Amino acid sequence: MRKWARLAVAAVAATYATSMMRAEDGKKVTSRVGNCQATVPANWAVSTTAGIASSPDKKVSVAVGSPAKVASFDALKQNARKMYTHDKVVKDSAGDFQMEGQSMSGKPNVYRAIPLAAGRFCMVEVIYQSGTADDARKIAASLKPAK
Repeated sequence: MRKWARLAVAAVAATYATSMMRAEDGKKVTSRVGNCQATVPANWAVSTTAGIASSPDKKVSVAVGSPAKVASFDALKQNARKMYTHDKVVKDSAGDFQMEGQSMSGKPNVYRAIPLAAGRFCMVEVIYQSGTADDARKIAASLKPAK
C-alpha cells in the first residue's frame, strides 16, 4: 500500500513540475500599464487588469509591475534591498537584478527587475508555498518587456 501512495505522490509532483516547466507555453501576466510581462503555466488564474496571477491551488502567486517614480535602476535596486530585508541578492548587473529569500509576508520568494528604455523598469515577484525555488526562478526569468 505504501508503494502506491509513494507513486501517487510522485505522479502529483511530476504533474506540478511539468506545469511549472512549461511556463513559456503558458499565459502572459502583464503589468497594469502594459509594458512588462511574465509567463505562468496555462492552468493559472491571471488578472486582466492588475498584473497578478495565482496557481490553481493558490499556493504560488506572481505580481508583475513597472514603477513610475523611480529615478534609476540603481535606485530601484536600493529600494528593493530596503523592502526585502530577508532576501539575498543573487544577481546584480546593469541589466538584471534578482533577490531570493523570504517575502514581506514571510513566504519564500524570488524577486527580479530589469531596466526598460526611457527610465522605466519591469519587476516581478514570485511568492511560493509549494513547488521549488527553481520553479519560481523560471517564472521570474520569463520577465521581459511586453510586445
